[in-house]
Amino acid sequence: MKARVAFETKTYIIILSDEKLEIDLKSGAKAFLEYMIEEHKSLERIFKWATEHLFPRDIYVENISRAYVSPEGEAVVEEKTPTGIKTIKVPELTEEQAKTLVEEINKLLAEKCKA
Repeated sequence: MKARVAFETKTYIIILSDEKLEIDLKSGAKAFLEYMIEEHKSLERIFKWATEHLFPRDIYVENISRAYVSPEGEAVVEEKTPTGIKTIKVPELTEEQAKTLVEEINKLLAEKCKA
């Protein structure tokens, strides 16, 4: 899986591929637990609530309804979920990084619409 855009901030590693937007913690106990849960699907089912509310999530491109840069310069992604649209702010990016990420997400969405 080749990255279209990748950023490393103080706390996160943010990678956009053709399939998904990954927002992962870089280090620490929480990052290790996130890795363990993502790699073992049985743990993911057991800790479903924790994975949804405590950790940054992977967002599959097919579930993104739109992406934009907020007036504050933050990258915002709207994800389609079974319960409606969930708004996610991508943490710790500079305004320039946010613009680059949103531009790449929108290119991916346009490509998916053409296919």
